[in-house]
Amino acid sequence: MPEALFWATNTDHAGVSVLEALRGVLAAFVFGQLLAFAYERTYTGVSYARGFAHTIVLTSLAASTFVMAIGRSLYAGLGLLGVLSIIRFRANLKAPRDLVFLLGSASTGVACGIDALPVAAVGTLSFALVAVYLHYSSFASQREYDGVLRFSIGADDERESRLPALLATHCARSTALSVAEIAQGGVVEYTYQIKLKAAGQAPLMAALRTELDVRDARLLLEE
Repeated sequence: MPEALFWATNTDHAGVSVLEALRGVLAAFVFGQLLAFAYERTYTGVSYARGFAHTIVLTSLAASTFVMAIGRSLYAGLGLLGVLSIIRFRANLKAPRDLVFLLGSASTGVACGIDALPVAAVGTLSFALVAVYLHYSSFASQREYDGVLRFSIGADDERESRLPALLATHCARSTALSVAEIAQGGVVEYTYQIKLKAAGQAPLMAALRTELDVRDARLLLEE
């Protein structure tokens, strides 16, 4: 029993060196990116969020820092649970990424509080650098489609025949989701899933209005 109590309350982190902490966060970064890459490539909806893929990577780093910080200390683990409970009930967080930053901050605070300074230093620096890298890099930004395009045109065989060529000019990829006749067949409503070219959405929307005289053109981007 005394041995079990010592194991549960032990806060000796002398065994966690800077090199070991670096190895832990580096492994978390690599494996977190693999998970985020798998999430990006297997996502099939139309509301993909690049920020959530970033959250997967940052969660891996925050969790690794947390585990290295508490080590075998039951007190440290309970302390972090208390901090997260306060955050949960006192803060109105609108994005998972916000919660991950609070988790990273709490993990660093626990590491400092129990004098695991190598873990605190490596974990904080790594978390901050990875957050900046993910923000400015193109990681997880490549997706099959950018958004959903909806518009209506008058029933006209000549204009409808020009539509595929116009989309091919301004879109890297386009897939028709639905085509519906409204107003007793006088108007055709189109819904496309599109991937824009480098020029962006402005040339596409302008071409739709000037060349095809579309009505109520709306482009709903994923981000």
